[in-house]
Amino acid sequence: MAVILAADVVGFSRLMEVDEERTHAALNTCNTAIAGLVSMHSGRIFAVAGDSFLAEFASPVEAMRAAIEFQEDVSGRSFDLPEGLQMRFRIGINLGDVIVDGGNLFGDGVNVAVRLEALAEPGGICLSSAVYEQVEQKLPLGYEDIGPQALKNIVRPVKAYRVSLRRGADTVLSITATSTFSSNWLVPRLGRFRNANPDLDIELKAMSRVVDFSREPFDVGIREGHGKWPGLKAHPLMDREFAPFCSPAFLEAAGEIRVPSDVLKHPLLDWRDDWWLDWFNAAGVDSPKPSFSQNFQFDTQLAISQAVISGQGIALLTPMFFQTEIQSGRLVQLFDLTGRHGKFWLVYSETRQNSRKIVAFRDWLVGEV
Repeated sequence: MAVILAADVVGFSRLMEVDEERTHAALNTCNTAIAGLVSMHSGRIFAVAGDSFLAEFASPVEAMRAAIEFQEDVSGRSFDLPEGLQMRFRIGINLGDVIVDGGNLFGDGVNVAVRLEALAEPGGICLSSAVYEQVEQKLPLGYEDIGPQALKNIVRPVKAYRVSLRRGADTVLSITATSTFSSNWLVPRLGRFRNANPDLDIELKAMSRVVDFSREPFDVGIREGHGKWPGLKAHPLMDREFAPFCSPAFLEAAGEIRVPSDVLKHPLLDWRDDWWLDWFNAAGVDSPKPSFSQNFQFDTQLAISQAVISGQGIALLTPMFFQTEIQSGRLVQLFDLTGRHGKFWLVYSETRQNSRKIVAFRDWLVGEV
């Protein structure tokens, strides 16, 4: 039996593609650091391949201490890397049988450690239950049970745990969602979730880009689309509906807009031109040729809604996001007919579906909609 620690760099190929020289220098710095820590904790590195390495320890506790100190060391360094890029490692630790061949080790004990490393969060550590049972009482950290994991080329599922190195990480729920969904739908309701889960703090990041949950420190996200993303659990929330809106002042100046084809006579604000075509088709308007204002380009519904409220034209908006503006009379929905384009989904990594904080948020959000 041996304790095996497996580690490699997150997104190493991308780092090398952007700046090979500086990435190589940063890796050398990390290799020097881990070599010293492994030796300090009575271990030895028995294999190095590019950006990854394998180390053997006699004690699970010492392997954990080396892993924790290494991750803290790396996170605290200012590497000379291109802006926006980081040098981060994933680490997996397993206790199991190995085959000794000279100075090298083989067998399931090693293979499981390598597979667990892939389940760790960037800058994090993932343990087998065999290691967890040895360290849980001796190293008071946050341990997240992620359940039995089906690992490649391993016959039986391996129960695994993630280690929370960030202080309070097990009590902080990190959410990512688009700007409009965040500000106009989610934020007004989050107080109810907070009241039902007073032990959880919330970090909400509004962004339009798609998050890579395997590389970025988010627990859950709200996505738009089809609901099929490899490696993610996806729960449908609501349809992405849209309808044409304008301001009362714009409508008064424009005169009557009685039928959908009348919309074509007025300046349209281009949020999503495919949405406009879908809406006109749903309204039975044949071969619509909408004329979009060329002076404005918007990347969020939140931004385009302000242009509509100020009387600059007609735009397609999602009604559920603007109930306050509709009820106050600042926005006028021209027709009850709505178009549909996919759904909103709650998503999170399949490997974290048993996380207490994720389960709590999932159950609350599904009930809320």
